[in-house]
Amino acid sequence: MDVIAVSFLISTIIAYMLIAYKSRAFTAEEFYVAARRVSPIRNGMATAADWMSGASFISMAGAVAALGYDASVFLIGWSLSYVLLAMLVAPFLRSYGKYTIPDFFEDRYYSKKARLFAVIMLYVVSLTYLTGQLLGVGIVMARAFGIDATIMTLIAPLLVLLYSSFGGMKSITWTQVAQYIVLISAYWLPIVLMGHLWNPIPHIAYGEHVAKVDETVLELKGHAWTEPFWRPYASGTGQLNWLLSTLALMLGTMGLPHVLMRFYTVPSVRDARKSVAWSLFFISLLYLTAPVYAALAGEKEYMLHAMVKELSGQPIDVVKEELMKEAWVKKWMEAGLIKIADKNGDGIFEYGVDTFSIHKDIAVLGLPDMYGLGPIVASIILVGGISAALSTADGLILAMTTAATRDIYKSIINPRATEKKELMVARISMVIIAFVSGTLAYLMAANPVIKAYIAKTVAWAFAFAASTLTPAMVLGLHWKRATKEGAIAGMIAGLAVAVPYVVGVSLGYMEPVSIAGQKIGTIAWGVIGFLVNIIVNVVVSLMTSEPPKRVQELVEQIKVPVKK
Repeated sequence: MDVIAVSFLISTIIAYMLIAYKSRAFTAEEFYVAARRVSPIRNGMATAADWMSGASFISMAGAVAALGYDASVFLIGWSLSYVLLAMLVAPFLRSYGKYTIPDFFEDRYYSKKARLFAVIMLYVVSLTYLTGQLLGVGIVMARAFGIDATIMTLIAPLLVLLYSSFGGMKSITWTQVAQYIVLISAYWLPIVLMGHLWNPIPHIAYGEHVAKVDETVLELKGHAWTEPFWRPYASGTGQLNWLLSTLALMLGTMGLPHVLMRFYTVPSVRDARKSVAWSLFFISLLYLTAPVYAALAGEKEYMLHAMVKELSGQPIDVVKEELMKEAWVKKWMEAGLIKIADKNGDGIFEYGVDTFSIHKDIAVLGLPDMYGLGPIVASIILVGGISAALSTADGLILAMTTAATRDIYKSIINPRATEKKELMVARISMVIIAFVSGTLAYLMAANPVIKAYIAKTVAWAFAFAASTLTPAMVLGLHWKRATKEGAIAGMIAGLAVAVPYVVGVSLGYMEPVSIAGQKIGTIAWGVIGFLVNIIVNVVVSLMTSEPPKRVQELVEQIKVPVKK
């Protein structure tokens, strides 16, 4: 057990609980939309924390270090998604003045069936996202506590309940602001501390480290792990898959319920636009720093590869012994993130034949060890990663809670429920959803076959969101002729196209489809689902009766939103 990391973690959880208690909700409006009193800056920080998962914090830099050019799909796609949010969704959604995303669907598509289908799609997207997220929390917490990651996966949602059940959106907003401060401070701390080694402004001065990486890569050119750095699209999927993947991440972000619901919390339409801008700014503080991590960690990792290559032909025990002389290598070999194995069983290590791998998460988690920054900095990084993962889990659990309470219980089961009873049901629903999601993640993580694929569920969520909620949202906000029949048919068609392909290809039951000789990956397939949804929605809408006059007039009124 890492005593320092555990101490920091317990301290931050207690701090989050105190913040949540102080900002607890007393009314339904406070529980669902924080009374619509969240300033753009605070909402920007909360949205950034809500959206930046543990994967962004821990794995993004490693993805850049491991995938080279191909990793730019994440940096570009996720960043540009907020431009689309500001232009096409956030201000218009706020002008409707609702509490939940399905709330908007019923009002815009004048049908409780539309609300119900929106709830179903919300659960498909959110539960898919949350399952992978909880595994990430479990893995990071396992490293701190020394407990099996599967067990920690079950505990993670209970930690969220410790502070989120006090006040729904109001308390979660304030805790997410605190979580953002913790995670971004933890992410920047090692880079700032290392400024004395090379430059106090690392974001404009890591070129020399990239040059060293380039030299090493050229020496090792020809091995599969270096290929992404000297040949773009080295994964074999080509430019088309890169383009579609980037677009899918943009479209998928526009349909994530836990992100969209944050724009209901600001006072006005103008503030919704501002909060998107602030969100992008706060997110960029991490994303612009990820390449710095990639360059610094990459230099050490590639030097390690060069060292291992020099030892090629030696007995594998000798190679392991030499590697263990490096303190940081020894630590992460024992943790299982650096692996070396005699693949052909001849007792001799051959570089390029036998297994030698460095896990991508080392780029962030291992950087303090690589450069001797000490255990305190390493523990702070770990706590930052946990805060990032928990902040996203907050939003996902709240999105599903509001759907269960506001969109199912209040709207369909008991429309006459008092506000007090509604809040009671909301808190009970949050406990049930946290327990169910934690149990589901635990059962999946406990299965060794499924566990190998569970991390991919985060990417699945973007494909599912792009194929279901995003098209209905965009058409509903900008095309007054879109009908309830079109929206429902489009969402069903998009889901039917997305789920079998994404799951089938990921699990190896299907071969990827090729377009113009280029394979289309599971993330990129979200664009195909989006297009199918749009086409079906438009065709069915034109074949059915047009929406009521009040709906069409409302769509026209919000095209040029004004401050309320």
